[in-house]
Amino acid sequence: MYTYNDLRKNVCSACRKGVEWGVIGRSSCGRNIIYFHLGPKKGKQIIIQGGIHAREWVTALLVTAQVDFLRKEKFPIGVYFLPMTNPDGCDLCQLGAEAVGEYAQFVREINGSDDFSLWKANARGVDLNCNFDARFGKGKGNVTRPAPASYIGAKKHSEAETRALVDFTLRINPCMTVSYHALGREVYYEFFQTGDKLLRDRSIATRVSEYLGYRLVHGDLGSAGGYKDYCISALGIPALTIEIIGEDKTHPLSNADLKGEENNLWIPLILTNLLASL
Repeated sequence: MYTYNDLRKNVCSACRKGVEWGVIGRSSCGRNIIYFHLGPKKGKQIIIQGGIHAREWVTALLVTAQVDFLRKEKFPIGVYFLPMTNPDGCDLCQLGAEAVGEYAQFVREINGSDDFSLWKANARGVDLNCNFDARFGKGKGNVTRPAPASYIGAKKHSEAETRALVDFTLRINPCMTVSYHALGREVYYEFFQTGDKLLRDRSIATRVSEYLGYRLVHGDLGSAGGYKDYCISALGIPALTIEIIGEDKTHPLSNADLKGEENNLWIPLILTNLLASL
């Protein structure tokens, strides 16, 4: 397990080690959406985020591990790490309905049982990675009412978590973003960009996929409303989705499933060195 309380403990540990941390906003249930920062604060910045899908909470553990693993490294550009973008959902998935307080009965009715191990949405039944302003509502598999997964929300950026991430992204003005998901060991980089931007983004994604030994996925594949999609379309920057853990695994996942994913610990440093030269 890796819950919001575990992340809070990691904040205390990181603080003792001199790692900067902060809060970009609050979730629907009032949990802090926490960030860590490594490298210089001025100049180019990267945002790396995980835990946007509840059942993929192991990505939050991975992003937190990156911070601890790389905290003594010299970064040419700064990196913001947001391990758990959906803290309510991550706790709901692992701890059950009582973790979301006033939404407990609501999520039980949507889910149809007390087993939330496959839940992806936030406490309001919105899939946060369908809620961004990027061809909103036009994604393959989108649904239009609250659900454990794929509900787009009442409108773009309807959710507290989405708004917090968008506001933070616009304030930081990153040169690149990375979103960690699970499963498949794949790297996605396309969302209708063309010309030089497409070539640039494909080059970066190719470097990452080759280093990790993951499959590079071309095309949008019906994606819409995701954070990667938003960053590419609204900001014009390279943005990757990295799907960790092989297809031999199935949800629900566990901490042990991160075994074999150690190369991801180096990805933030690799990307900063690459982008510093662009």
